[in-house]
Order: sequence, then structure tokens, then C-alpha cells
Amino acid sequence: MKRRNALGLFSGGLLGSAALLHGTSRAQETWPAKPVKIVVPFGPGGSGDIVSRIVGHELEALAGQPFIIENKPGATAMIGTAIVKNAPPDGYTILHGSTSSLAANPSLYKQMSYDPDDFTTVAVDGTIPGFMLVAKDAPYKTVKEFVTWAKARKEPIFSGYGNTSSRVPSALFAEQSGVPLEEVAYKDAVPAIQDLIGGRIHVTFPDVVIGESYVRSGQVRALAVTSPQRAPQFPDLEAVAETYPGVVAISFLSFTFRKEVPIEIQRKVNGWVMEVLHRPVIQKRLFEIGITPPPADWDIAKSDAFVKRERVLWDRYIKLAKIEPQ
Repeated sequence: MKRRNALGLFSGGLLGSAALLHGTSRAQETWPAKPVKIVVPFGPGGSGDIVSRIVGHELEALAGQPFIIENKPGATAMIGTAIVKNAPPDGYTILHGSTSSLAANPSLYKQMSYDPDDFTTVAVDGTIPGFMLVAKDAPYKTVKEFVTWAKARKEPIFSGYGNTSSRVPSALFAEQSGVPLEEVAYKDAVPAIQDLIGGRIHVTFPDVVIGESYVRSGQVRALAVTSPQRAPQFPDLEAVAETYPGVVAISFLSFTFRKEVPIEIQRKVNGWVMEVLHRPVIQKRLFEIGITPPPADWDIAKSDAFVKRERVLWDRYIKLAKIEPQ
């Protein structure tokens, strides 16, 4: 090949690479140029669904594009999470992550369809305590009364769970209190609460966001919360930890991308979500349903580090609860 032709090919390659890089940069700057999907790996009515719709509605105004919620329940959040893992890393598919999908599942399952390290959490919505819920007409009104009733009962006592963050406090409670609870698995927390109302199970431990409307409407009775102290939204409700200090479990929700998504898009979403979370009207709404947002300075590094710490913490919870990986 003549030197002139070789140089021409070389310079043409450089120009092509530069054009490609410029096009990629422009795509990142103009993102989003079409609707964005937020995959919620649980069914409608759950905490991830509720919060993703509150925040997603606000994101639409900032982005000028629809943020479409897609509920993909099943396999304790693994089905929906795998969908995001396998989506193109172009920023148009976001995982609404949770304690189940990103922190606890690795300690509960020997085989998974994804690795939490496949993802980067760009923003944490907040932390959420759980409820200990029983039937509205149950003969017990405190944690101690429930334990006394349960230990005197000859028939099985059924505890329903719809995700990891409701299964673990149930198992911790059984281990700490000595009450033999028999687990009943559901696709998510809502049908577990519905079966509690229908008298088919005796207790369930959903997060406060899911359980709040059922408690306030009187359809179920809340005996306690699973936070270390009483929840400010329910100051008259005891913490399980007041009786059994080892029963503490707080969950989280997050906006999470495949780690290959361009950092410029990740930063944009972090900035938007943190702005939304700290709007007074949104903060008030989240507080009312039991969510405590993180400080306004939580960037991607702080958000992702928080999720990694939670994974270590939930591994300890699961071992304390003596749950064997499946």
C-alpha cells in the first residue's frame, strides 16, 4: 500500500472515530430524546410502585419526556431486575431498585439471574421501616400479647411475605421471640395483606409505604414498627426492638442503572431525583407514607456506597434470622 493511501485510511479512521464520539456525546447531552422506562420489579400498589410514580411524575416535567412505569413482578424482584440488566445501556431503562433486588437477594439465593455489581445506584429515594400487621379484630394489641397468644396456640401460625424486606423481619421475630411462624410466600406484599384481612394468615411485616393506607383505614391493626425507634409518623406505635432488640430491619428504594450507562446520564438523573426528593411538597408526601429521603448532597458515589453497605447489613440480618440460601 502506498504511504499516501495508508495515511488517508488512517486519517479517515480518526475522523470516523471522532464523529462517533461526537455523536455519542451529543446523544448523552440530549438524553432523554424519547420516553424512559422505569422497571418496578414488584406489582402495582407496592412501595416501589407508589414511590416510582410520585418521583417519575416530577421527572417528566424536568426531562420533557414521559417516564413510564412498568411493573415486572416475580421471583423476589429477580425477573424485573434481569430485564434491566439485559436492556441496552443507553439510559432508557431504569431499575427502581430495592432492598430485595440489590441488598438481600445475594444472601438468599444460590443462583441469580444477575449480580448486584452489574448496576450502579445513582440515587436513593429513602429508607423505610416495616410494620408488624395483624387482623383488625385480633385478640392482642401489643407485641407481648401476640407472643403470649402465639405460644399458647396449638395450631400453626402463618406469616406471609411478599419480598425479602418483609420475610427477614418475620424470620428475625420468630428467632428472637421463640414463636414458630410458618412462612407463606406471595408475589408481593399486597396479596399478603389481603390474605391477612381475609383471615388466611396471622401476621405480616410489609414496609410502611405499602401498609400505611391499610392501617389508617382500619382494615388491619399495626402492632409495631421494625425501625430501631418508633417511627415519627406513628409515634404511639411501639418498635418491635423495644421488646426484642434484635428485630430491626429498614428497607430502601433507589434509581439504579446498568453500570455501563454513560456517566453523564447517571449524573443527570442523580441531580433530578435529588432535586425532586427535596421539594417541600414531595418531602411532605413521602414523610406521610413513611419514607425518609437521604440528605440533599448524596451524589452517585454516596448513593451507590449506601447500597453496598446495605448488602453487608442484610447478609448479617439473614444469618441472624437463620434463613438458609435456596
